[in-house]
Amino acid sequence: MPLLLVVAVIVLVWMILTYKARQRLKDCRWRENHAKDTPEGRYFICMNCGAETFAANNLPPPVCLRKARRTSRP
Repeated sequence: MPLLLVVAVIVLVWMILTYKARQRLKDCRWRENHAKDTPEGRYFICMNCGAETFAANNLPPPVCLRKARRTSRP
């Protein structure tokens, strides 16, 4: 019986971690903005949250940068 409880806890932890990983990327839709590209990398904008970033590896960020978004409103 204790072995079954240990297996159940391990499965539960795995499910929670998988869910959290999906949530980080769930709402982001990264689009390239070639007008702002530089030789150092590409410029990406998230169409959902408005986060903007440069990527040196020419790939969109693997996670949402919603918390790092600058909010400069008058």
